[in-house]
Amino acid sequence: MNSSNENSLIPFDRMREQVIKELESHFENSRLFESVSLPEISFEKGATQITFPIPPLTDSMLFDFLMLIKKHIENIRILSFESGHYSFQALNSNIFKSENILNNIKIEFFSLVTSKTIISKKGNLSQEEIGVVIELFKSAYSAMGYDPALKLKSLGASIMSDDSGLNWNYIAGYEEVKRKIRESVILPLKNIELYDSIAKMTRRVFETNRPRAVLFEGPPGVGKTTAARIIAGEAKIPLVYVPIESIMSKWFGQSSQNLSHIFDACEDLGGAIIFLDEIDSLAGSRDKNMFEATRRILSVLLRKLDGIESTNSTITIGATNRKNDLDHALISRFDQIIHFPMPEAKERASIFSNFARHLTAEDCAILGQRSNGLSGRNIKDICEFTERRWARKILVKKMEASPPPFEYYKRSISIWLN
Repeated sequence: MNSSNENSLIPFDRMREQVIKELESHFENSRLFESVSLPEISFEKGATQITFPIPPLTDSMLFDFLMLIKKHIENIRILSFESGHYSFQALNSNIFKSENILNNIKIEFFSLVTSKTIISKKGNLSQEEIGVVIELFKSAYSAMGYDPALKLKSLGASIMSDDSGLNWNYIAGYEEVKRKIRESVILPLKNIELYDSIAKMTRRVFETNRPRAVLFEGPPGVGKTTAARIIAGEAKIPLVYVPIESIMSKWFGQSSQNLSHIFDACEDLGGAIIFLDEIDSLAGSRDKNMFEATRRILSVLLRKLDGIESTNSTITIGATNRKNDLDHALISRFDQIIHFPMPEAKERASIFSNFARHLTAEDCAILGQRSNGLSGRNIKDICEFTERRWARKILVKKMEASPPPFEYYKRSISIWLN
């Protein structure tokens, strides 16, 4: 098959239904299917696009994929064959004619940041082209096997490692916040057997007393994400960062399914910390107008945090700067709500000392006084801005490398605030 004539094209809705049904049937009795997401299939601006993740590409895997393509599409041309991006496109029925060739089906393999396949074509697909989609999907996930880490990656979540060397000294001040986190989160995670043994001695029916969910509440830039990373490092368990956009899908029911799969994969990892940033965007209050997709996501969250489907080895940390926008039932599911306030002058001085250690304590105290209303992230940005300004002067004046002087930091604060 080289190129399709109009009479052999399959309408988009029928094509999508066929792909989904065949894949569900193929993986019906396999645990593998529980670990993967079905392809994202869309039709926009007159073009079909199908996307799904693949394992990290090897030479043999790429060869296998090419053989599958050739099985259904006889003549193809290479558009790109560079490390990290391999792209192929079908030729016309008459291979010597190039008219409208860019409208033919194109298959791309990416393996730079994330490994994925994108299949696109102007208009609808033919039956042979549908076969390519199905066979490539089967081959990709058979090679991938069941790996909860790969599953999380396919859902857009990131597993953050604890090799950054972060510790509580990185967050200046906030002693009361740190105390609450140590007592309510870190100690239970590091002493699971002790906490469970106490629960067994006190309860008629055993139920863990360890926290399932904690809410970090406070303005942007005050250290909520950093605190979650430090917790994961101290407890020595993975931190799974879940961007809101990775969960959301335009297909009915897919968003809530994505979130459910993330919780399940974290349990299969043997436990993790799920970090849901901007959780208010994911599960707002039902007192306000709510889309059905958001209602379904909220329902999954409520079940996973405290219900029949609640997790045993995973703790959820939600972060928000708009606590009042959260649903009341969701707020009640959090075992602890920890408020991160804006830093005071003394804390701001400590933050400056972290990012400008060459300055004296008196210098940092002055900067702390001058930076009223700024968050820790703002102060870090100011210090980086100061370093760039100073580096530029060193280059222009051809000076020896040295740290920025105190006056440069003062000036940067003035520029920032004005």
